[in-house]
Amino acid sequence: MRTRTLLASLGLGSATLLAALVAAPSAIGGAVIVTVADNSFSPTAKTVPQGQTIGWSFTGSNTHTATSNQAFFDSGFRSSGQFNAGFNSAGRFPYHCSIHATMKGSIVVPMKADGTPSTGWTLRWSTGSAPAGRAFDVQFRRQGTTDWRVLLTNTHAATKFYNPAQNGTYEFRARTSNTAAGKESGWSPTLTKQIS
Repeated sequence: MRTRTLLASLGLGSATLLAALVAAPSAIGGAVIVTVADNSFSPTAKTVPQGQTIGWSFTGSNTHTATSNQAFFDSGFRSSGQFNAGFNSAGRFPYHCSIHATMKGSIVVPMKADGTPSTGWTLRWSTGSAPAGRAFDVQFRRQGTTDWRVLLTNTHAATKFYNPAQNGTYEFRARTSNTAAGKESGWSPTLTKQIS
């Protein structure tokens, strides 16, 4: 009752309020929203934690797609509604509109680590084991060196404990493989951890 009175006193009807809510998507149902307008994704790049759902909200007057460059997801042709995709593993996931070549975007998912410098780190690059058609690659290097070394390749595991004998600062990165399509995401942002 108080809401209705407040809206009436502001001169807002329920249709206006509904239109305002629909026109300003943010996080519907827990999804982080990317707006697909005519000839643009907004934001064009978004960093999210492992396990986050991205919702592409199609609001323009033209038909578009949200299509993964590595075949991880594809909205199909849409001019309205919302398409959701989950991002459970680390990497950089560029995408595009298959109709309009200038429309490009990227979802970035970092690695995580739990532990301490003295006890070691449990590195996490996925919320769970790789499902069929997926695998993970993980690399490391000591800070100050240029060459990345393989920690794990083509693994289905989501985590690994890391506590080398040599103290120092270490950098890690991971990517997700779409083994069904023979493609990989880009590497995740570098995760830096100290071992003492």
